[in-house]
Amino acid sequence: MIGIHSAHRRLAELTLKAKSTGGNYDRLSAVEKQELAHCLTVNLELVRKLDSLKSLAFVAYEQGDMVWHEEICERLEEMEAGLL
Repeated sequence: MIGIHSAHRRLAELTLKAKSTGGNYDRLSAVEKQELAHCLTVNLELVRKLDSLKSLAFVAYEQGDMVWHEEICERLEEMEAGLL
């Protein structure tokens, strides 16, 4: 199953609205622009956390530390489950 975080859904909605008004984000209201900035920040943090955990999982695997690797994979699974 592919999870879609609420920030990603809102980004899609705002993009659709901008596209329907000529593809110009300048036509979004001030509140919508603030929402867009907020959603982009949330997305940035999600990507950073996921990438960091995936990098750590790789390091743990390469070091042969399967206990650490499993702990990291569990955290990844929890994060990904929270995206639903």
